[in-house]
Amino acid sequence: MQSCARCGFVVYPAEKINCIDQNWHKACFHCDVCKMVLTANNFVSHKKRPYCSVHNPRNNTFTSVYETPININAKKQSQASSEVRWCHMQKLELLQLFVFF
Repeated sequence: MQSCARCGFVVYPAEKINCIDQNWHKACFHCDVCKMVLTANNFVSHKKRPYCSVHNPRNNTFTSVYETPININAKKQSQASSEVRWCHMQKLELLQLFVFF
C-alpha cells in the first residue's frame, strides 16, 4: 500500500491523486498556504509541494494570505467609501460655517 505525502496514512485507489511524483488523498492535496483543495488541473508545484495559482511562490507578488486580489479590491472600496464620507463631512462643516455668518 502507498502512503499519502501529507498525512502519511494509506491511500486507497478510490481516493488517490498522483501528482508531483507522490500519492495524496483527495482531501490532503491542498494549497500549503490557504488550504484550498486542489485537483490535477489547477495546482502549481514548488519544491514538491502543491500551491494554488494565487500562492505560487515562484511568481507570487503578494506578501501574505490576506493580500489576495479580492481583499485588495475590498481595501480600495473601503478607502473610496472613506473619501466619500470625508467629503460629505467637509461639506457639512462648510454649511455650518455659512449658517453662522
